[in-house]
Amino acid sequence: MADDPGRREPRGPRPDFRLPAVLGVEVRRVRLEPPAHRNFESRLPARDATVEIVVETDGPLPVRDLGPVLYVGDVPVTEVSALDERHYRFVALHPDDLRAGEPVTLGWAGRPDGRIETDVRFEPPTDG
Repeated sequence: MADDPGRREPRGPRPDFRLPAVLGVEVRRVRLEPPAHRNFESRLPARDATVEIVVETDGPLPVRDLGPVLYVGDVPVTEVSALDERHYRFVALHPDDLRAGEPVTLGWAGRPDGRIETDVRFEPPTDG
């Protein structure tokens, strides 16, 4: 284009993708029902024995291309849904992979180096 000066657009401020602090963790055994969708079937299988980990944070998780991941030791728990802006439900589809006493950390998918440490150690649920 003849009237294009060829200069780059000025860069705006970088978004803040820092994870909030974890205030609490609640673990319980649940039955997983795949979500019902109008136009397609969920690929999540129904499972009788899954573990739900509800995490309370001191603020909302930033929205970005990478999804949040809860780690129990080095085992990622990636199935997540927001309950509200400070409570997030992570579901472990393979609860037998989670080991008692392992540290619980919060991070981003594909970025295990940027985890937020907590003082929480995983304890399997005793209910159900």
